[in-house]
Amino acid sequence: LVAAAIAQRRACDEDVPLPPRDADEDVPLLPRDSDEDAPLPPRDSDKDLAKTAPSGSLPPSRTGARIVAALNFNAKRVQFSPFDENADGKLGSVYTRLTETLLARGDWDRRPALRNKATGETKLPATYSLLLGTAQGKGVPWGRLGYGIWPPPLVNYCRGFDLLTRKGKLVSTLQQAKEAANGGWPREMPKLLTAGAAVRTEKWELAPTAFVFHPSKGEANPRAALRDAYATRAVAADGKADANRWILKPSEGAKGEGICILDEIATIEEHLDKQEARAAEGETVSSWVVQRYIHNPLLLRAGHRKFDMRCWVLLAPDYSIHLYRHGVLRVASAPYQADNIGDRFAHLTNHCIAAEHAEYGKYEATNEIFYPAFDKELSERYPELALAAKGTALFGATPNEDDEAGSVLETVVLPQIRRIVVQSILAVRDRLETDGEYFQPFQLFGYDFLLDKELRVWLCEINASPAVAEELLPACVDAIIRTAIDPFCAPVDVLMATAEKAGDREVGGKAGYDERTEKAPPAERFECLFAVESASKKAAA
Repeated sequence: LVAAAIAQRRACDEDVPLPPRDADEDVPLLPRDSDEDAPLPPRDSDKDLAKTAPSGSLPPSRTGARIVAALNFNAKRVQFSPFDENADGKLGSVYTRLTETLLARGDWDRRPALRNKATGETKLPATYSLLLGTAQGKGVPWGRLGYGIWPPPLVNYCRGFDLLTRKGKLVSTLQQAKEAANGGWPREMPKLLTAGAAVRTEKWELAPTAFVFHPSKGEANPRAALRDAYATRAVAADGKADANRWILKPSEGAKGEGICILDEIATIEEHLDKQEARAAEGETVSSWVVQRYIHNPLLLRAGHRKFDMRCWVLLAPDYSIHLYRHGVLRVASAPYQADNIGDRFAHLTNHCIAAEHAEYGKYEATNEIFYPAFDKELSERYPELALAAKGTALFGATPNEDDEAGSVLETVVLPQIRRIVVQSILAVRDRLETDGEYFQPFQLFGYDFLLDKELRVWLCEINASPAVAEELLPACVDAIIRTAIDPFCAPVDVLMATAEKAGDREVGGKAGYDERTEKAPPAERFECLFAVESASKKAAA
């Protein structure tokens, strides 16, 4: 079982690093037609479609059926089987499962979406309701998306999403948003998220102090500011060796590649000098983020191990923001050692790194812990907080009147996560939100957080194409469809006639759809954190 789980989680996150672009990260990277010059190799199923076009290897679309165009979809795979990145391509587990769920429901048909290997051009069907691009939005022809199609189609990425998902740009984005708001809250920030348990740090202290260095900029980089911050932290650390450490991360990196932890300012600057020297020799070098390292992480009792929290956040086409109620802890494989900053198995929690360790799976099959188990541990370790939470159940469920304690996760940790999620997405609203004239974007983000011993939440990074734990994937995909697709492409009841099953789950037909929609437990739903007011409501106000 462990071997099978390792194989399923081999890809870890479906984020792949974007190729290094212009060293100047201050210029927003927007996907453009010209970005599509590195096409994915055609899958066997795509080749078959290409050979038979225009006569078509798919049956004609039925009258009234919605059309999904999914790039790099492997039509030959066994429906609803575990996703294998090698065999099933770069569409990813989430959108492969989503495509199969829509088709099984009965009111959607699939049309081929193909990329020319030689030119990189994307060929789309004449009409479609939903376009699914591959990891990092590859294959989405932004410059001509939705032209001549009405109503505007949905697409599973937001143009300019990298303002949040590239490490260097995230630091710059939050700093610019803070300046634009004069240090206050972003426009339309919900009042419930600006006080109480939601705020444990300064308003814009969503992540530890960080600086972005562009190797090609030389003296323009913030060296002096870094030295000042290091000196200030040294005073606050009061001689504690582990309290003034900094983590260095390549902005374009993924899966933990290139990350190091250093504790001497001279060593940090030496690393930055090497990057500048490489750039001076004409080499394309990633920008780097130098960020204060959280020296007092909360550790799990089992194995004394470090972890991060993965949360799934859905930005809907109307710019409403939703948090999936269930989440997962991704746990390191080795015990945490404060005095050994070179042990990546102890300090980094990426699945791909943890899976390389001999003790991967010793405590949990895939080094993953789900919310209920974590909430139980929190209640046992912080009994006073559990008593204060009486009457509040995890996932917003109805509490049991006989319970003497409530959910620490729900009352202490998740309020901070909700605030950070909404604040960060509102920070880029002016640049991500569209008028819906040509296309309607939505996107699933993977937010990674770290908790310290004081149960303060810190934002680590945001992933553009997150994997979802295999155990949670079916229900999460159902919730994405209910939240980001059905309200904008209403189900066609007359076509949802036959039901299909995937294991013990009824996934097709109207009966299956209604069952999942009406009876989905709280843990299998998205919680709306921010809803955009309609024009009529604003006018009335």
